[in-house]
Amino acid sequence: MASSDRYGVTRKKKKRSAVFAPLSFLLVCVAVVFALGVFFRVQTIEVDGSTVYTPEEIIEAAGIEEGDNLFFINQLSVGSRIIANLPQVENAWVERDLPNKIVIHVEESYALAFVHWNEYYWTITGNCKLLENAPPEELPGLIQVLDVTPVEPEAGRFMEVEPEEELKLSYLKSILSSFEELDIVQNVSDLNMSNAANPTFRYLDRFTVRMGPNDNTDYKLRMLMSAVLTMEPDESGTFNLTDGVHVYFTPD
Repeated sequence: MASSDRYGVTRKKKKRSAVFAPLSFLLVCVAVVFALGVFFRVQTIEVDGSTVYTPEEIIEAAGIEEGDNLFFINQLSVGSRIIANLPQVENAWVERDLPNKIVIHVEESYALAFVHWNEYYWTITGNCKLLENAPPEELPGLIQVLDVTPVEPEAGRFMEVEPEEELKLSYLKSILSSFEELDIVQNVSDLNMSNAANPTFRYLDRFTVRMGPNDNTDYKLRMLMSAVLTMEPDESGTFNLTDGVHVYFTPD
């Protein structure tokens, strides 16, 4: 009988444990949620990396306010809102600095080139994101892209073209990205995309460069850079890179 009572007590303890364990876990969860709701409120918002926009503009676009809970802020949503509302922001993300500070980090887009649309000039990035409708006095130093026409351009959107110009746009992105990667943007002007199979551009104001088909763009440009190093300072002419293997030079 004693043995039976002993087992009964044991079974009761097990039942109590089975009831109290999840209840305790639930109470802990409630306490944690309550603590997060009461504490960790945003008191300070800092902005890092922005030169085009003021901190106030970045914070407004982010939609974060003092008093918001740090742990309830959706970092991906904040970054997406900033990029969507501010065309010249390339990337944005949020860092939590406990107990009460938020830091918004911003990477800005910058113009490499510009395209002509009606009576306006639109600046674009290396991946053909439209930045702004710029006046002529802000265009020097940027690459003029000829014979690619955007359709209904809008700041912050990637450039779209008519179907017959899709090949041009694809090659343009490749060329501009390579210019940026090789750090030769400042040496290039007048990128003519009239022939999608053989674009041309001016290099160092001394050379006309014929690119040929859309393949091995980086390699072709590296060949060009190496060839230019062998030229005399007063030489000018045309470089032909069309076969993708050799560099042919025709002097003026």
